[in-house]
Amino acid sequence: MQSHPAEPIQHSPRVAQRRLRILGAAAQCFAKSGFARTRIDDVAAAAGVSRALVYNHFGSKEELAREVQDHMLEEWSATVDRALAEAPSCGEALEAWLRVNLADTRRRPLLLAMAAADAAQMRLGFEESARRAMAEWRDKLVALLRQGVAQGEFRADLDVETTAEVLRAMQVGLIQHLLSSSPYVDVSGERHLRAAAELLVAGLRRTPA
Repeated sequence: MQSHPAEPIQHSPRVAQRRLRILGAAAQCFAKSGFARTRIDDVAAAAGVSRALVYNHFGSKEELAREVQDHMLEEWSATVDRALAEAPSCGEALEAWLRVNLADTRRRPLLLAMAAADAAQMRLGFEESARRAMAEWRDKLVALLRQGVAQGEFRADLDVETTAEVLRAMQVGLIQHLLSSSPYVDVSGERHLRAAAELLVAGLRRTPA
C-alpha cells in the first residue's frame, strides 16, 4: 500500500476548502465503489485535483477514509446542534434530534456503504471515532434532559442518566434498522418516525397537576 507523509496542518481558507473538496469526493467514491475498489486516482479525479495533492493532504487511503468518517460525524453533530438550538422546547428538541438522526442516516450513502458486509477494512479505526461521538451524544442528552426537568417540562423524578442511555439506545437501534439491507422491522416511513418521536417524549413530560 503506497503511503506518503502528510503535509503539515495549514489553516488558510484555500487549503481548508481544498481539503473539504477532497473529503467530499472521497465520501462519494467510497459510497459508490466501496473502500477496496476506490483508488486515490478516482478520488483525485472526482475532486478535480492531482493524485499527488491528495497524498499531500492525506498520507494514505486508510488515513483518507478515517478523515472522511470523522468529517461525516462532525457534520452530523453540527446538524444536531442546529436543530437543538432552533427548537422552542426541550421536548421538541428531542423530537428534532430523532428526526435529524434518522434523516441523516437515510441521506448519507457513505453510512450504507460502511455497513456493507465487504466494508470491514473501511470500518477499521471508525470504532474509536464513533465511541467519541456517542459519548458527546450522551452528554448532550443529559444536558437537555436536565434542562427539561429544571424548566418543569419533564418529570421532576426523572432518572436523567439512565434515561439518556435508554434514549441513546433507542435511536441507535432505529439507525441500525435503517442501515440494514434486510431489516427485521421496517421503520423507514414517516409514520414510524412520528410514532417514535411521540413515544420518545410522552414518557418524559410532567403530568399536569
